[in-house]
Amino acid sequence: MKKKRVYDILLGICVLAFLVSGGMLAYQIQEQKKNDSRLEDLSDLVMEQLELDQMEESNTGSLEEKQEELLVMPKEERIHVQRQARVKAYDKIKEQNSDLVGWIKIEGTKIDYPVLQSIDSPNFYLNHDFDKKSSIYGAPYVAEECDLTDDCRNILIYGHHMKNGSMFAALDGYLEREFCEAHPIIQFDTLKEYGNYEVAAVFSMSAVDPANPLYDWITAGTEESFTNYVTYIKQHSVYDRGIDIQWGDHLISLITCEYTHQDGRLIVVAKKVENDRKEQVENQNETGE
Repeated sequence: MKKKRVYDILLGICVLAFLVSGGMLAYQIQEQKKNDSRLEDLSDLVMEQLELDQMEESNTGSLEEKQEELLVMPKEERIHVQRQARVKAYDKIKEQNSDLVGWIKIEGTKIDYPVLQSIDSPNFYLNHDFDKKSSIYGAPYVAEECDLTDDCRNILIYGHHMKNGSMFAALDGYLEREFCEAHPIIQFDTLKEYGNYEVAAVFSMSAVDPANPLYDWITAGTEESFTNYVTYIKQHSVYDRGIDIQWGDHLISLITCEYTHQDGRLIVVAKKVENDRKEQVENQNETGE
């Protein structure tokens, strides 16, 4: 009887553990779908606003004719007009969350997200979504130390490394040179202007490493700190891309979790480039030169 009672208790514990695990898994799947759906809605809203703006700006009032006007433009001019229009469309997203400071996108990956910043509540979006609700997914956000109204030399953007491949999980690809050559440009738009950034360095580190330069040189606001940061990322990059970085250039540093170091971080650093440089890089990749 005693053995049977012990067996029944152990069986009950196993069943309970199974039910709890199943419930947690179901909850995570539900949260994943909800999060993905919400972000898709925001992206769709940008596109809808773009179409409305195009119709309003068109003299004929026809969206089809407006699109035809774009098609006959030189490629560089067309891209400029489209990207400028997209920046204007972000105002519609900001109506839903005043913490919106920009949008980040990497063609060919899942990274296509609004970027937030909560200056008065550090790391708020580490565990809150776009709608400020508690979430394990969080939302891509700019470090509170980065002043986007000023001439910030190094903008730090954080995002979770989710197992389902969402948020900044795609940054893992940059550990391979081939992936970087296929995705050399990171688009980061603020609410004032669009921006193209060419990947310059990729490295991993421990956030608890006393030699960690990330927080000492967080915005690289002085020439000395900027130079020190550039020296560090060049020395520790997993491969050399040959991108020249000088004081006066502007960087973004995308940061996500990494699992080969204690409290590890994977960091992808990119340098802001002119639009014609973006076209040059993409054309080189298309021709294989």
